Amino acid sequence: MKKINRKIKKIKRGIKDDLLSNFIVRKIWSIFSRINQKPLFILGNFKSGTTIIANLLSKATKQTLTSDIHSAIKHATLQLDFNILNCDDFIKQHKYEFSKEIIKEPFLSFYTEELITSFPNAKFIWIVRNPYQNIRSILNRLKIPGNLPKINFNNFAELEKNPAWKLNLQSKMFGYNSSNYIEALAFRWNYAINIYKQNIDKIILVKYEDFIIDKKKYIDGLALDLGFTIQTDISNYVNIQYQSKGNAEIDLKEFFGKKNYKIIDRLCKENMKELGY
Repeated sequence: MKKINRKIKKIKRGIKDDLLSNFIVRKIWSIFSRINQKPLFILGNFKSGTTIIANLLSKATKQTLTSDIHSAIKHATLQLDFNILNCDDFIKQHKYEFSKEIIKEPFLSFYTEELITSFPNAKFIWIVRNPYQNIRSILNRLKIPGNLPKINFNNFAELEKNPAWKLNLQSKMFGYNSSNYIEALAFRWNYAINIYKQNIDKIILVKYEDFIIDKKKYIDGLALDLGFTIQTDISNYVNIQYQSKGNAEIDLKEFFGKKNYKIIDRLCKENMKELGY
C-alpha cells in the first residue's frame, strides 16, 4: 500500500511539474510573440459548442488556433472577485495566445466591447445554444444534478479539481445575486446574449443547433463567409469528442425539476424567442 501511495504522489508531482513547465514555456513564448491585430475571436457561453467549432474551423482553413487560454485558469482574476480583470493588461500578459489567427476563449465573451476596442480589425463569431441544453451540458460536465434547490461547491469533486468552474455557478460579478446555481447559470446565459445583441453589427451569430445538422457543410460555409479558403476536408474530424459528452436526450423538465425549469424560462424567455428557441 505504501508503494502505491508513493507512486501516486510521484505521478501527481510529475503532473504538477508538467503544468509548471508548460506555463513557463508559454510565458517565454509570449515574450517573443507578436499580438495578431486582426484575429477571428470565437465567443459564446461555456459548453455551447465553441470548442468543436473553433477546432474544425481551424483544421478546415489551416488557421492557427488558441483553444482556451489555459494559463488564465491560474490567473488571480479567475477567482470570485473576477471583475478586477483589465483586458489590455491580460492581452499583454498572454501575447502568445493572442498571436494566433483564431482565438477561442469563452470567458472573453464578457469582455466583448473591450476586445472590439482593442482589435478594431478583428472578426467575431458568437456561438449560441438553447439555454436548457447549454445549462444541462455544463452541469453534466461538472456531474451536478439540475434539480437541487441549492448546492455547496465543496460537495462536488469536479469543482474541487477545476475551481475556475465555480465562476459559472454564480453571478455576483455582474451585480446580480442569484437565489441558486440554476438562476446564476440562466442569468449568465441571458447576460451573454445581451452582450451579443449590443454588438450585433460586428458579430456573426452561429446557432449550435444549425451546426450539428451537417457539421462539415456548416463549417465550410462559415469559413467562406469569413473570407477563408478551405484547405482540408474535415469529414473525418467532425465527430471527434473534444470534451466529455453529456446526455442531450434526457427529459429536460425531469432533469431540472419544475422550479428550476421555470427559473430558466423566466430569465431566458425573451432572448430565446428572439433567437428562435
